[in-house]
Amino acid sequence: MFIPHSRISMTVAVKNYQFSILNTGLSGKTFMLLFFSHMSKYHAIKPSLLFFVVCICSCVTVRVYKDTNQPEFYSNSKKNQTAAQSDTLNVVTFNIKKAEKIQLATLELQQFEKTKNVDIYLLQEMDETGVESIANNLGLNYLYIPAVYNKLLKKNIGNAILTKGSIDHPEKLILPHKKWLSKWRRDIAIAEVDIHQKKILVLSVHRETIMMSRKNRSEQVDAVIEHARLQLSSYNYILIGGDFNTLFSADVKRVVKKFNAGGFDWSTAGVGSTARAFFGQVKPKLDYLFTIGLKGINAGKIETSVSSDHYPVFATYRFLPSASSATCGSYVH
Repeated sequence: MFIPHSRISMTVAVKNYQFSILNTGLSGKTFMLLFFSHMSKYHAIKPSLLFFVVCICSCVTVRVYKDTNQPEFYSNSKKNQTAAQSDTLNVVTFNIKKAEKIQLATLELQQFEKTKNVDIYLLQEMDETGVESIANNLGLNYLYIPAVYNKLLKKNIGNAILTKGSIDHPEKLILPHKKWLSKWRRDIAIAEVDIHQKKILVLSVHRETIMMSRKNRSEQVDAVIEHARLQLSSYNYILIGGDFNTLFSADVKRVVKKFNAGGFDWSTAGVGSTARAFFGQVKPKLDYLFTIGLKGINAGKIETSVSSDHYPVFATYRFLPSASSATCGSYVH
């Protein structure tokens, strides 16, 4: 029986992709989008089919946790290693792709610890096993809040805060707008970190990808900023970091403008690209650290890292006097 060449090409390509979809992050979903866009030029794939296939691949493989209080993995068992006062704070934010290469990521972070004593880690795309492993190897307390259970990977995926200080008042903030099929709404992990005799409000964020509309993704950023600013009467120091999925430069500018309007400093502005996709051909700026009450001294990324499609991004801060922190004014979107 004769089978058209176009059908053979599509069948082989899609079957090959079924294996790689297990390991997809942002780059994988974007690859799927570009792949079908490319194939449509030669095989008359309708845009509606393209949209449907991408949504199916990214949405129906998860079970959503809708409860604002659980599940939650929380450990304060490690003694506060930074009880002594210090005027500086070292922070790392790192999206460890689907928590796949935890052992390698741990080794990389341990190696980095030899050059910089990191106080707080903000991690994304984590599972509880990976968080506990990193925490135990680095001697850290932690808060981990999964957003979904991935049925393909057979594990939870979510955000975490790890620190040499102590953790209190753990909180889960569910962001506005849900995905079409899975009804998944992104959430962020929030905690008070007591370190260097200072109390810091810390938020670990993973915003939705470009598969959601610009307006809805923008409102997710608004929700993060508004929630943090509501705490200004209680905290002189606020740290927000994570993966904001700003694939395009215009999106970078929009996110940074919103945080600046909210009184936050973008301390990792000079880091450059923070991730790699399409075999290193695309190098977007996805990962950020924003602060109130903390003055950035230096920032960078661990370019030798190969445990994820993101680089670990780090920054060193100096605590500012309380009067230098932003005041509780209104935030204009």
